[in-house]
Amino acid sequence: MTFSRRFYQTAGVCSVVSAGTTLLLIFLPRLFAPDQGFEARMARVHEPAYVLRSWTYLVHPLFTVAAALGVAARLRSVTAGLVVPGFLCFLVWGATEAGQQALTLAAFDPWRTAYLAGDEAVRASMAIRVSFYDGLWDAMYFLLLIAFLVGNVLYALAMRQSTGLSRALSGFYAAAALLTASILIDVRGGPGLPPYLDPWIYPATQPLARTLIGVWLWHYGDESMAPPVRNRQAAVTVP
Repeated sequence: MTFSRRFYQTAGVCSVVSAGTTLLLIFLPRLFAPDQGFEARMARVHEPAYVLRSWTYLVHPLFTVAAALGVAARLRSVTAGLVVPGFLCFLVWGATEAGQQALTLAAFDPWRTAYLAGDEAVRASMAIRVSFYDGLWDAMYFLLLIAFLVGNVLYALAMRQSTGLSRALSGFYAAAALLTASILIDVRGGPGLPPYLDPWIYPATQPLARTLIGVWLWHYGDESMAPPVRNRQAAVTVP
């Protein structure tokens, strides 16, 4: 089975789009109203920046998983043992993150709208609803972090036997894995990133990485060319 050049170009475009959605996810919260507390959390459902981020959050993993599929397809002949399970991890991450946000859009946001509209039944049970939503959201967040961590580790290993742009992408996948591991440790109560690194390391690496993945897919989207990553077994000389 072969994949067409158009398939890889489409995956590359999806990766570049995911770089844009990443930037929106990072910077739109800076436009949220600064108010804190329960009532402010309820009122956020009507903020334009929040609404835009919510829908961006839903579609973002779809574009990212499409790009991951393109990378796995291009490297399947040389590193299938790494990119196939790696892609499955990215698929679990994407499905969980999209499901997480679908829960927000289909359940939590309507609850907030009803709460603000004065629905007595919703107002009386809102604290319980919020507790249930937060617990489920946190569990899904924990799962998606693990899947994203493993996926990035496997892709980094798959591309390490390479040069040029492919080698650079291995480094970016490794950086994403380290960043995700730090977030996972922080979620579980351990030490997170130093305060001076936390605000900028994600926006400084992830949008650029996803743009370069798009360039890589576009450039290497011809299966008649040799794969841009060496097969380690093929590189071993048998005496």
